[in-house]
Amino acid sequence: MKHLLTATLLFLTATCVFARPDLSNGRRGPTPYDPYCAPVDAVMRHLDGPAPSFQTVSALVREGYSFRYVFDAPYLAQTPQQTEARHSGDCKAKSLWLASRMNDANVRYVIGKARRTSKISHAWLMWKAQGRWWILDPTNVPTPIPADSVGPDDYIVHYSYDRTGSFCHNTGRTGRTVAGRG
Repeated sequence: MKHLLTATLLFLTATCVFARPDLSNGRRGPTPYDPYCAPVDAVMRHLDGPAPSFQTVSALVREGYSFRYVFDAPYLAQTPQQTEARHSGDCKAKSLWLASRMNDANVRYVIGKARRTSKISHAWLMWKAQGRWWILDPTNVPTPIPADSVGPDDYIVHYSYDRTGSFCHNTGRTGRTVAGRG
C-alpha cells in the first residue's frame, strides 16, 4: 500500500510538472494569425522596459479583467490605445493592452485554447518572473496563475509572439502542430 501511494504521488507530481504550458517547443515561423496581428507585432517588437514588479503586474491584470468583454469581427487585435480608451475588448485586445502596459521583454503573447475542449481560440500572456512562468489572462482570471499549476488540458499553447517574432508550438498529444483557427 505504501508503495502504491508513493508511486501515485510521483505520477501526480510528474504530471503537474510536465503539464504546464510549454513555450520551449516552439519553432520560429509564420502562423495562420500573422495576417491579423499587425498590432501584436507592433507592440511586441518594442517591449524594452525594466521588468515590472509582481504587484504592478497583478494590478494591471485586475484592471484588464475589469474591462468589458466585446468581440469585434473580423479577427483583429485592436491597439492598446483603443482598448484603454474604450475600457473594453476581446481576449486579444485585453492581452495586448496588458503587454503594452507591462513593457517587459520577458512576456509572450499567446494564442491557443483555454481548455483543450474549447471550440474557439483564446489569447493570453505568458510572463517569466520570479524564476517561473505565469499565465496572465485578463479576460478570464483577475490574478496571475502559476503556469506549473495548470493541468494538461488547460492553457494549450498553439502560437506565441515575443519581441523577436512568432512561433508555432507542438500542442497535442499526437505530436503535431495544430494549424488554423480552433
